[in-house]
Amino acid sequence: MRVYETIFVLDPSLDDRSIQKEIEKVEELITSHQGKIIRTEKWGLKKFAYPIQKKLQGYYTLIYFEGAGDLPSMLERSYKLNESCLRYLTVVSEEERKKPEVEEKKGEPKSDASVSK
Repeated sequence: MRVYETIFVLDPSLDDRSIQKEIEKVEELITSHQGKIIRTEKWGLKKFAYPIQKKLQGYYTLIYFEGAGDLPSMLERSYKLNESCLRYLTVVSEEERKKPEVEEKKGEPKSDASVSK
């Protein structure tokens, strides 16, 4: 299973309860297709650089998850059908793939040059 990150922007006119429901729908879609949520980051309301669908800001959410190769396409289909979703992007996560490599390097023993005799 690969590690992915998906970010989506919701309509700012939604209330807090509706925003939470939309986030839960995405998380439920991931878990119902044998995916695993690693973490969810709610970035909140941010201004756009340019208007999107006549809106000047949106509610950003980032989700890191593990899943099979067909899961991102299912997510994107769900985003397209959701009128509350203004923008979305799903990519393979570079950050999550690099974490194990960094941890392995930290656990390696020091070379003889750095050890005093």
